[in-house]
Parts: sequence; structure tokens; C-alpha cells
Amino acid sequence: MQMKYVTQIIVEELNTFWGRLFTYNHALMKRSEDEELFGTESFTDIIDFYLTSQALTFVKDVLLQHIGSPGMLLTARCFLEGLALKRLYQKGQISDLQIELLRKQVHLIEYNYYKNFQDIADIILIPEKLLKDKDDAVTFFREKLSSSHTAKEINDIVKSNLPFLCQDHVVHRKTVAETLGEDYAKLYGLYSQAIHPSVNDFYSNEGIWSTIPDILLLITQEYSTLPLTRLTFEVYYTAIYTAVLSRKYNDLVVQECNSLNQISNEFQKTFGKNYTSDTLTSLSLILSEICSDKLLGLPEQVKSKWKIILDMLASFQKCYLSAFPREERFKLLEEHERMQIKRNIGEEYPLDKAYNYYKSLYPNGIEQSIFEKNFRTTTGYSIDDKGSTESLTRIVKDFVSKFSVKNPKSSTSWDRVMLLDYVESQMISHANGYLWYANSGSWGDIVNIIMATDHCLVFILKEILLLFETHRIIDKSSKYKSIITAIKTGINTIKKLSAEKATILETPGIKV
Repeated sequence: MQMKYVTQIIVEELNTFWGRLFTYNHALMKRSEDEELFGTESFTDIIDFYLTSQALTFVKDVLLQHIGSPGMLLTARCFLEGLALKRLYQKGQISDLQIELLRKQVHLIEYNYYKNFQDIADIILIPEKLLKDKDDAVTFFREKLSSSHTAKEINDIVKSNLPFLCQDHVVHRKTVAETLGEDYAKLYGLYSQAIHPSVNDFYSNEGIWSTIPDILLLITQEYSTLPLTRLTFEVYYTAIYTAVLSRKYNDLVVQECNSLNQISNEFQKTFGKNYTSDTLTSLSLILSEICSDKLLGLPEQVKSKWKIILDMLASFQKCYLSAFPREERFKLLEEHERMQIKRNIGEEYPLDKAYNYYKSLYPNGIEQSIFEKNFRTTTGYSIDDKGSTESLTRIVKDFVSKFSVKNPKSSTSWDRVMLLDYVESQMISHANGYLWYANSGSWGDIVNIIMATDHCLVFILKEILLLFETHRIIDKSSKYKSIITAIKTGINTIKKLSAEKATILETPGIKV
């Protein structure tokens, strides 16, 4: 993808603008870390810390040409989500009482997310403290809201996705539409879809990438009054990448991405456009992106993007590897994506074709009306013969259960560490104020994510290799020899590169 989408934005302006964003974000980060200042933070402090993190990353991705990575679409979605809340505040729709509640809701958010992952209860903070903090927060909400809300309403509020807004559920798309307009709401919907399980071909969707200037315009307008600073992106980037270890680490990631792309190209030569190639290409793009996030001191962005990576890998395992050789499961995923795109722009999409694929999988399955209702859910592509769908959490848990071996760097197995990071990824990525109040480990510990990604890649490639080697044995054919060779080479390469990356990541870093 070329810079053609941002020709109206002068690169030098973005270069200096990034430095102004960084300076402001860094000041807010230091303020958030000062416990003595707790309670004095304003709503603008809290939301701007979140927004400038997204803006820094988005502008960085434009300057480094990361266009195509699903992580960039996550950042765009997050910015829209956060900006919508900021607009509510500016319109006087967030009261002083709600800001008081916002300062307490961190414990509700943690509990509401962690409770769905009881299998990692012994490695999340301190379980007893987590429960006590939640109970204290609930008591605080009851004391503040009892005169204006019923007990049931308060109970629904504390279980909601944004408790401080005092609603039982907040639909971010609706909030974006009300504050930024329907056009941005449609973009929010498309970005949200692109970062959830799909056929992973959004990197080639010209339409979605042509919206980059729209987000850049929002960002530059929102922070146009930040004071000038000597710091620029070029100065900061050069200082970081001048270090030998930084250059070495970046080179290892480049080699890893090239390895994935080589396998992707071999599949494309044989099959044309295909799910495997698109998945490996998307993974390559996001690996490159989180490399720059890590090196430039934006660990919260690496943590945010872990959910995308794990969702992508888990869904690929379910819809391709587990379903092989039945192509209908992938076809359902494909139809699900098309349906969601149409829904996000306010159009209907007929589901007759999707239902035919379903009946091919399950001749005695449910009737079409029930199928269509259940297929429209977030994970409708996982629908079974009874009409039930698996939650994304269940799909991810099934995938990570394959990594129940001990992490040599800790006393905890890989699967539970991966789930912990998955939960924290969800909390960090949403515009809920959590980034300001999160403990440093929640958004700063990212080494496990980088290493776990490599483990998952090797696992997925081994599974693909097994399919094709089995096919070669059964058919006694050398038809897929080039693919098999590419996969074997890729596995060996990624294993070697991963070991070298681990050595670098063990080197103590400098906290800015």
C-alpha cells in the first residue's frame, strides 16, 4: 500500500505533530503514575491519555507505512470510541458525579472481565483483593446512586461495559453516531468488523484504507493546539533505531515477516486468492507494526493488539485446520464477513447462499429462519447442527489449551499467560478509562505476548504442514512439494529467529 491515501497530509507536518503528541502523552502518563495525585485527574486528562496513545500510534503507522495492518484499524476504532466520549463530556453530558464514578470503576472493569476466566484466577493480581476492590466499588456506586436509581438499575450498571455512564449497556457505535455523525459511525462499524475474526483480507480492501485521511483529519484537528516542541518523530525514531539491539531486533522481525510472506506467496501461486495466504499476510503486517510499537515505547499498543492476533489464529484453526477438508466452514466465515460489511453500511445481505453452505455441512440442521437469526451474531460462522454458536472466548480458550506446557521463564503454563494477556488486551483497548488506572504490568508486560505469538505461528504452520504431508502420502503426489518445502523452511526460520528475539528481550530496557 502506498502513501497515496495521505497525499494531502504533508509528511513533515506529521513529523513535528507526532513530537507534540508524544510530549503531551508522556506528561499525562507520568501524572497517572503519581499516586499522590489520585483524585485530582480530570476527565480530559483520562480520555486524552487514551486518545493520544491511539493518535501517536496511528500517525506513526502512517509515517512507517504500516497501512494494511489490522492493528492500524484497531487504533482508528479506538480513537473514534474515545473521541465520542470526549464529545459527550464537552456537551455537558458527563457530570461531576459520573467522573467520581469513573475513578472507582477500574475495579468493576477488572472484575467483569476476569470473572469469565476463572481458569487463570490464581495468576490475576490477588484474587481476594480483586473481589474486595470490586465489592468496595459496588458499595461506592450504591451510595452515590441510591437516591436516583433502583437497586436493580444499580446492579445492571455495575455489570455494564462502562459503569460510570450509569447505563445498563453502552453501544459505542450509537455514541459515535450521536457525537461524530453517521459517516464516522459506519467507519467505526467497519473497523470493528475488520479487527474481529474474518477471512483476513481487509489489508487489500481499497475502500477501507482510503478512509485513513478521515481519521488523520480528526486527530490533527483535535490536537492542533498542542504547544510546539523540539521533539519530532524523525529525531525520536533515529535515536531509538541507532541502538544496536533495536536494529538487530527489527531485523529479526523483518526476516520473520519475510518468511511468512514467502509461505503466503507459495499458497497464492497454487491456489490464487486463499484464506491461508490472507491470514499469513495479515499476521506479517501486524507483526511488523507491533515491532515498531515495542521499540518506540508504546507497550500498551502491543498489549491491545494481542486480542487481534489471538482471535485471528484461533479462528483460523477452527475454520480451516479443524474443518479441513470441508470448505463449507470457511465459506460460512466468508459469507458472514460479507453480511457484516453490508450491515455496517445500513444495507441488507441475503443469506440464502450461507444457508446452502450450512445445509451442506449439516443436512439435518435447523430451518433457515432460525439459522439467519443466529448467523447474524458476532460468531455466527461457528453455527452447529443445533443452531448454537460458540462465543469468541470459547474459540480462543479451545485454541490456547493446546499450549498448556510450562513457560520456561515463569512458573505458569503458556496457555494461562496467553489468556491473562488476552483479558488485559480487551480492557486496555476500549475507551473506558482503564488505561489511566491500570497497573504498570497490565499494560507494560509484553514480552510474553511477543514470544507466545511466535509459538502460535510455529504451531499453526506445523498443523498446515501435517495436512499437506498427509495429502501427499495419500495421493502419492508431489503436487504440493513447493508449499511443503516453504512451510518447513518457515518453521525452522521462525524457531531460530524466535530464540534470538528472546535473548534480546531479556536485556533490561530503559523506562521513559
